[in-house]
Amino acid sequence: MPGLLLILHFLVPVRGLVISQSGVKLKPDKHNIVEYKINKKAFGFQKKATVNVTVTCEENLRRDLDSKTGKSLALFRCPAGIPEIDPVDYSNSCSNIGVKSHSAKEIRYFGSVDNEEFATLILKEKDYDRELTVRVCSINAIFLNQGSHLSTDQIPIPTNFIVTLVVWMVLSFLWLVNALCFRKHSNNLHRLLSALLMIKLVNLILAYIFWKELDGRGRWSLQISLPYVLCTSVFETMIFIVLMLAGEGWCIIWENPRLLKYYLILSSSFFLMVLCYKFVHKYFQGFAIVFASMMIYIAFKCSTISINTVKRNITASNQFIDNHRLTYKSDITLKKRLNKKLRMFNYLQGLIIGLPCVLIVVESVASFLLVYNEWTRILLKELLELSVMIYCCALFRLRNFTDYNNISINTPYHNNVVLLTPYKNIVYISCERDGQDTAESDHT
Repeated sequence: MPGLLLILHFLVPVRGLVISQSGVKLKPDKHNIVEYKINKKAFGFQKKATVNVTVTCEENLRRDLDSKTGKSLALFRCPAGIPEIDPVDYSNSCSNIGVKSHSAKEIRYFGSVDNEEFATLILKEKDYDRELTVRVCSINAIFLNQGSHLSTDQIPIPTNFIVTLVVWMVLSFLWLVNALCFRKHSNNLHRLLSALLMIKLVNLILAYIFWKELDGRGRWSLQISLPYVLCTSVFETMIFIVLMLAGEGWCIIWENPRLLKYYLILSSSFFLMVLCYKFVHKYFQGFAIVFASMMIYIAFKCSTISINTVKRNITASNQFIDNHRLTYKSDITLKKRLNKKLRMFNYLQGLIIGLPCVLIVVESVASFLLVYNEWTRILLKELLELSVMIYCCALFRLRNFTDYNNISINTPYHNNVVLLTPYKNIVYISCERDGQDTAESDHT
């Protein structure tokens, strides 16, 4: 489930564009009726929006265009959300778009919208005189909302990305200040999060350019859409990598990741499956879901193992201190240091558990309540990613770790007595006369 929800967030369906389709087969059904939806998803039209559609076919078209009787190729604008329409009643349920010009093989439709609505354009033909044949055509459709090619629920999207970019820039600036203030305590996990922030900034810039291009031209270019999809996929994949590495305790209790090659294999496979899902076929979605679920499980399992490891270290250190009757020179104790790491892993595990739950809620709201409100869907997605990143930055930010590098303890005062006990664990205590001898502990 987490993998499926993540894939659904990768790239929202684009409705506001200039539709160019070639090789369209207008094939009649068994009732000799042709129906073809030009835009598969409903497009939001503003008042006084214009529709310009050109249909060019390989064979000659008839010129007796009668939209009322439906005996030839006609174009209708049908409101979204209405039940299936009887082809005979198209003229009553839908609005007919008039023919601007026509020739032997081409028909041009042009019309304006009187009311704001979400609608689908349908080419329809009912010809009783012809036998069942397949007509191959090319279709070019341009929807224009008062200077914008975007749907009404997509027009605020470029502004959303500008605001989101500013917020992420503030977060990146604060992260940079934290890195400069405590640069001597920097670690690889902190650097990885820095790279993740930079990738997200680039992703937001590409997203803004992508939607502005759609807004102005009605279509996108490969030079912008391909980097946008790749950058989005890389960012989402790296979130999984951060969760797995942090769950294992990289730069927290271990200096080097022990399962790095498995993380790279899973994340690379997930990344490739997502690209195949986007550019090849939707069947690859199933494989991407499997790899995403495996990474979520590994991150949770590794965080559980890390929590148990820290708890064992706390128990062992307490027993060592008690058995050797040692006291600390300050309030900075080994138990306090390990407890901070334990709380860090508990918070991280809470994120790993809560992220899929929040994704379920967000996707449910977006799917059932915001079907025709795409800018809100994108805003929810960006807020979720921003919340996850703020949580990770607050959890793994750099701090002053100098006090915890060396924990000083005092040995008990015994007036120059060396004690050897005849037990399995021999205790050796050597003290100076004034009892000020100390020992240094450098436990991880």
